[in-house]
This record gives sequence, C-alpha cells and structure tokens, in this order.
Amino acid sequence: MSYFMNLIYKLVDKFLMNDFSKEISKIINDNSKTRVTIFDVGCFQGNFSRSLKNEIKKEINFHLFDPNPNLILKDFKYEELAFSNVKGSKKFYLNTFFPASGSSLNTIHAKDKLWNFTRKLITGNLSKHFKSFDVKIDTIDNFCKEKNINFIDVLKIDTEGSELEVLEGAKNMLSKTNIILIEVLDERKKYEEKYQKVTYILEQNNFTKIIKKRIWSLGTLSNMKATDILFKKQ
Repeated sequence: MSYFMNLIYKLVDKFLMNDFSKEISKIINDNSKTRVTIFDVGCFQGNFSRSLKNEIKKEINFHLFDPNPNLILKDFKYEELAFSNVKGSKKFYLNTFFPASGSSLNTIHAKDKLWNFTRKLITGNLSKHFKSFDVKIDTIDNFCKEKNINFIDVLKIDTEGSELEVLEGAKNMLSKTNIILIEVLDERKKYEEKYQKVTYILEQNNFTKIIKKRIWSLGTLSNMKATDILFKKQ
C-alpha cells in the first residue's frame, strides 16, 4: 500500500468513522466473565479489534473475517470468508480504488455513479474500478457449530450492505450473543425499510438499541445512507 493511501485510511478512520470501543469495552469490563469471544465481520485492517484489544482487560478470543484476499494483518489472523444466509460461494465486488469502502457481496456502491466519481477524485485513482470474483461464504450459525463456539460476546457486522443476510444466517447465535454493532447501509430510497427490518430482527431477539450514529461521510456526494447502531441483549 502506498504512503498516500495509507494516510487516507488513517485520516478516514480517525475523523470520519464512528468509534464505539469505549462503550463496548466498558460493558465487557464490567461483566464478571474472564474470557470473551469477539467476531469482527468485515474486519479489513483490523482497527475495530485492535481498539478493543487495547481497551478490554480480559482474555479475548478474536475471530476476524473478510473475503478480501489482499489483506495483510500483522497482529491478527483472519478468515478469508464472507458471511451470508447460505453456505457456498458468491460473487464479491472489490473496490480497487479504495478497498476500505464499498467492497461487498452486493453492488450498492458499484452502481452509485456519484459515489464512484467523487471517491476516485479523492484518491486519485480515476482509472481503477470495481472487480468481481467468487469467494467462499458461510453462515455464522454453521461456522460456530463447526468451531464449537457457544457464545459471542461482541459481534461486529460491517459488510457494506449485506447485513440482513448476515443476520438471517445467525438465527441460532443471536440468542447466544451479548453485544452487536452493526452498520445498516443501503440506497437512500431503500434505507428506511432495511433499517426497520434490522431493528425488528434484533428486538425480536431481545436486543435493545444503545447508541445510533449516522455515517455522514458516506451520505455526502452519494445516493446512499448508512448508520452504525450498537445493540445490547436485555
């Protein structure tokens, strides 16, 4: 990765991304458990897990997932895997001009011409585009069954628009999860419907909404809308 792109990632992460690490770590540190399990779905460079590693004063089993085959994480291992509502393979759309944003199993970002144009200008990668290839997909329920994981203390879902499918594939584990941080993202005209569906699913599984933060950077000069929401089991 070039120095310029690395600088952009750091600036975006510091000034534009929502940080819930202190709220999550407080809940975990106040709990009597001595060992916790964290799922980082859509980990990219691992910043979410890294922040919790610095804040949580307990033994942590980290499980990081991302279908991007180009990631290099020096301090974490990650599974080259995407979660959905079935097991098998599916087309993955990789944003080659700014992989930190928009890489997904769906085409919401790839089809947004305004978002593509403005982000290419910012990164200076006008000639680059999305490319697609098949990746391995699985459900959280199946993965946990195969790995004998009985409880998830923190489940972070940042899948750039395929969050509903991830939840549909975690029907059993939702009853065995304590904290969920989820990004709800879609086209503006479809956003409210998806937001209501995600909220309904989690409330039906006894989760309460703790914090909701709009992702303003995504909605600027695009036809999309996104929100980060922190839920906790009642």
